[in-house]
Amino acid sequence: ARLTALADVYDALRRKRPHKPAYSHARAVECILREMDGAFDPAVLRAFEVCQDRFQRIFLSVIS
Repeated sequence: ARLTALADVYDALRRKRPHKPAYSHARAVECILREMDGAFDPAVLRAFEVCQDRFQRIFLSVIS
């Protein structure tokens, strides 16, 4: 559930919404790592920081 929560936030940040533009990968990563203090399990955040490039590849493969 903790992993899915982070992945859901990443996806929501990357997609355009009626109330906000789509964030770039770099902006989404910065937001998750630096601006959502306490929102995610610290171990999950460390893992995300290490493999965040995979999130980018998966996101791009899904929207193409």
